[in-house]
Amino acid sequence: MKTLVTPLAAVAWLIMQSAPASATTPDGLAAGLAAVRADTDIPFQLQVDCTDRGRQRSLHVIDGTVAVWGNERQVRLSAENRSALIDMLVDADFPHFAARYGETPKADKQEAPLRVSCRIHVAVQDLQKSSVQVLDGEQSEQLLGLARRLLDYIEPLAAAGVTAANLEDGLAKLADGTLQPAVLGLRLVTLPTKVGNGSGAILRIEGGQVTKQDYAPGQAIGPERVRELADCQLRDVVSALRGARFWELPVNVYADAVIELEVSVLSQRKTVIARPTFNRAPGDGQAAFADLLTRLAGQPSACDE
Repeated sequence: MKTLVTPLAAVAWLIMQSAPASATTPDGLAAGLAAVRADTDIPFQLQVDCTDRGRQRSLHVIDGTVAVWGNERQVRLSAENRSALIDMLVDADFPHFAARYGETPKADKQEAPLRVSCRIHVAVQDLQKSSVQVLDGEQSEQLLGLARRLLDYIEPLAAAGVTAANLEDGLAKLADGTLQPAVLGLRLVTLPTKVGNGSGAILRIEGGQVTKQDYAPGQAIGPERVRELADCQLRDVVSALRGARFWELPVNVYADAVIELEVSVLSQRKTVIARPTFNRAPGDGQAAFADLLTRLAGQPSACDE
């Protein structure tokens, strides 16, 4: 599961979700970065999360074309910007970085939650690698130095980046193209009211992709069906959210099923939870919510451009 920007508190969990180190060899990743450097049509992902010099900074590059700074600002990357980031990774020999720096093995009864001060994650097509700095261990100037260079390069560009004043503003900027599809996040979980009484589904839109999987609580979770988020799908989803005035809906509404819908645009976020036991939304809110669910239920769908 992808995430646009990761708080440092969640980095330890993400480490456990990363592909095994054996899945990507240093030479393979080096070749992948060289291919990205030579061909601007090849997408790549870069995440940098770092607490350094008393402040926390984060950067998420999506598809090599859009950077999200601190989950607050969108920056469009030029070909020159893209090449500069790749060059920093290559010049520092990131493919040969250790998976972790500063970790001291402890006896089982002394185990404590892993605290990470810095993390760099790179994904090129089906290749990926993470390197992290454990907070209490010996500090790696190699890792911290690369993280600082990457962050220092993007931070001045972010000063003129695009923001969302609120969720309504963010959705409007997605509709007119000011914000890119990659900054839209959506998670819709629909479950039966009782365990064992049929199956539900999980729909996610994140990083310009839409995924869906079946989910039977307590029984099984199906494989993800992943596809790129088409322009027409983005228009449909954003139109449905704006038509329902999602930002104005109560956080608890009535539904026949157990539903949770979370929508985010950059740092602007709202979650609506629906249950059979909740009151109906006042005014036109209930009908708007029901129509929104119907339109989202059709995703991911094929559509004509």
